[in-house]
Amino acid sequence: MEYPKFILTADGFLRLGLVTLHRHLLEPGDTCLGGGYYDIDYRRMELVLSGASGDYGTPQWHRVDTISLPVAYHGMTVVYRTGGYDCPITGEHRINYY
Repeated sequence: MEYPKFILTADGFLRLGLVTLHRHLLEPGDTCLGGGYYDIDYRRMELVLSGASGDYGTPQWHRVDTISLPVAYHGMTVVYRTGGYDCPITGEHRINYY
């Protein structure tokens, strides 16, 4: 079954998609720095990330300075929620859109 999942690559790309396994989001040559699940809160204009990948673990946000997101998410706040705590990704990282 497919679920809305994301991965963070060593090059700072945040890849999202409906996939069975997190590895299905990898492209050749990618190194994965963790992943999890995503949801979009259109009312708040938030891209909400949470959880961890069973294969790659929790995202290692501290290993990247700039995060690259598809332009479809421009204008949204990106938040990673874990253990009842919100980590404001857009507030702590530069964001590039492609």
